[in-house]
Amino acid sequence: MERKTFLKKLLGGTTLITASTLISMDGFSTIVNALSHDNKNNNNSNDFATYGAIHLNITNIKKATVFWTKIVGMKLRETSGNRAEFGTETKTLVVVHETAKKSYQKGYSGLYHFAIHAPNEAEFASMINRLNVNRYPYSPIDHTMSKSVYLDEPDGINIEFTLETPERFKRVVTTGGLKIEGADGIVRSASERLDVNEVLNAVKDKSFSENLSDDSYIGHVHLYANNVEESNEFYKKMGFIQFNYLPQFMYADLGAGGDYQHRIVMNSWHGQNRPLAPKGSAGMRHFQINYKDKSKFQQALKNIPDYEEKETGYWLNDATGNKILVKMG
Repeated sequence: MERKTFLKKLLGGTTLITASTLISMDGFSTIVNALSHDNKNNNNSNDFATYGAIHLNITNIKKATVFWTKIVGMKLRETSGNRAEFGTETKTLVVVHETAKKSYQKGYSGLYHFAIHAPNEAEFASMINRLNVNRYPYSPIDHTMSKSVYLDEPDGINIEFTLETPERFKRVVTTGGLKIEGADGIVRSASERLDVNEVLNAVKDKSFSENLSDDSYIGHVHLYANNVEESNEFYKKMGFIQFNYLPQFMYADLGAGGDYQHRIVMNSWHGQNRPLAPKGSAGMRHFQINYKDKSKFQQALKNIPDYEEKETGYWLNDATGNKILVKMG
């Protein structure tokens, strides 16, 4: 099933597929099976594992530096040769490597996008305000359970900014396509256009005197899998807990034990059995999973013994071939 076919099926057969809808399908995953979700604030404090830095292969470190500092608001924490680290005052969130010869290639397995989660409404508003001031294009989507904007970095790698809002959610309505009933009793599209002006009311600092909040973090990674079933089983062996498994939509996502259950996500909307992008393409180099639970960490290594132990941690490849660094901490 191609991506547009999947979207038409999920949206009840509609033929109008907008660019905003295409780029924002990530949000459906958190909605489909969330019929009795607790309406409270979410964060990763109760998860048994969290994400470390996302490493990207890019074509131009100067352009990347402008993007991650000026557009996203991260701090340039370290630079050395063709490598640069960006993040908050105390932690690195993104590391870029100027090793790619061409931009992100569509139609291949690998990274779909990764999300930077805002800790509160004011920080989310500040992230959007910074995009507006810099006139940087983005797609604003309201999934009821979360508010999101999607944007591409200079090489075309897709990034999401997210604010979780489960307190606004009541139930899923599937009659005539997928819709959401909010806590206010209003039924909306699962990918409503986000009211950006309303969000911006929470902006506190329009001068950008501060970098991205230190409480911001990489909250989920969404992958293009060459086989959803095999990738889903792999991450279950890693200890992640099933949330949605929807083979009819070539889609699955899993949580890490906390209230927010959308931590590792995968789909095959780009086409099944697609290889990773050719060497030299911009995209994800690897991502890092940090276990807080020692028993979960040990069980993951036991379940997936085909790893390479190095000084930096344990290196392994998932079912698609994505490289992962796994460690305690």
